[in-house]
Amino acid sequence: MKKLVLLGLIVLFVGCPAAPKNSARIYIEQGDYTRAKEQILLGLKGDPGDYEYYCLLAKTEIGLSNWEAASKAFLDGLQVDSMKAVSWLRADERNISVYWQAFYNAALLLITEEKFIEALRVLNIGTVLDPKDVDIYILQATVYTKMSNEAKAREAYATALGIDPENPEAYLLIGTSFFNRKEYDSAVVKLSEAIKFFDDRYQRTGKVLFQNLPAIDKDIAHTILRLAASKNEADLDQLVKVKLGFDAGLNAMGANIEKFYKTCIGYAHAYYYMGMSYYNQKNEALALQNIEKSLEIMPDDLDALYFGGELLIRKGKYQEAARNFERITQLKSDDITAWFYVAVCYTQLKDYPKALDIYETKVLTLDPKNIDAMTNLAYVYREMGNTKKSVEWLLKAEQLQKEK
Repeated sequence: MKKLVLLGLIVLFVGCPAAPKNSARIYIEQGDYTRAKEQILLGLKGDPGDYEYYCLLAKTEIGLSNWEAASKAFLDGLQVDSMKAVSWLRADERNISVYWQAFYNAALLLITEEKFIEALRVLNIGTVLDPKDVDIYILQATVYTKMSNEAKAREAYATALGIDPENPEAYLLIGTSFFNRKEYDSAVVKLSEAIKFFDDRYQRTGKVLFQNLPAIDKDIAHTILRLAASKNEADLDQLVKVKLGFDAGLNAMGANIEKFYKTCIGYAHAYYYMGMSYYNQKNEALALQNIEKSLEIMPDDLDALYFGGELLIRKGKYQEAARNFERITQLKSDDITAWFYVAVCYTQLKDYPKALDIYETKVLTLDPKNIDAMTNLAYVYREMGNTKKSVEWLLKAEQLQKEK
């Protein structure tokens, strides 16, 4: 009889399904986040007021790289029981940095979708998880700036600099904030600080990456930036092995490559906005100097190439300006404005055959009704002594002008 009772208990135990929450935990430990999610959703149907289900759902969404869904799940858990939900996160100490990154990524996505209030709610969770992380406050300031709440943006910047007084990103964002408000003197002050601290970081990170070379190699650095921007990991890995001399490639230097890339972007932007600030202060010499510094760091920055090219034209440096605009056409072959400026430069250099070719085969091919190109063609043909062609293009330009 005892054996039958025992057997009956065993059968009952085996036949009783595990609770969805326990099953979900097991699947999470196994890394099977899809099945874990199925169990959690099943559990929520039976008990929608259980905060832990939402926390577990957030964990599975992180495992599935669904950042926005993860943040929403946790926010739902906060609504059920905020204290217990936060305590649940903090108790999972080994994964706090993972949760922080998930909320940060979710905020980035929400910002691109212009869901600024939701982004701030998510970022507030990040400040709870790690109140000393500067990046959260910098992103908060970015959101407030997009919302035109300059007072709250300055408060977030101040918090960031209170934690890290040498943070270049904070100075860059403060400087660009002053620039956008047309407070150019203040912009120059903050951007100078940004440049100083970006340079420190650039040199430190560069020494690590280029430790097997005599110094930071600008050409290799530019190749790194291009490959990183295009997310070409295969070629980047090969470059790290062959050019930088690290046999383990990105496995050894991946984090430093990412840091170098982000540093260069900020460094170049600081110089760019410094140049723009000086331009608005009517100091074109310093404007050009800073734009050229920006291009030394990031030679493919379209805004800097354009602005630098325009400044060079104003100074009568047509050959140098042509190089800027030609680089733009290499990056964007359908950029009509850049092609037009290239032709203008060659016109000023009196290289009329080259100017004609660009006006006719590039500018007018891309925009057959470009009146400015036709007018300039009339001028070039006149300078070359071809009056017939000059009048022909001038009449075409005048006819299009009348049709407007």
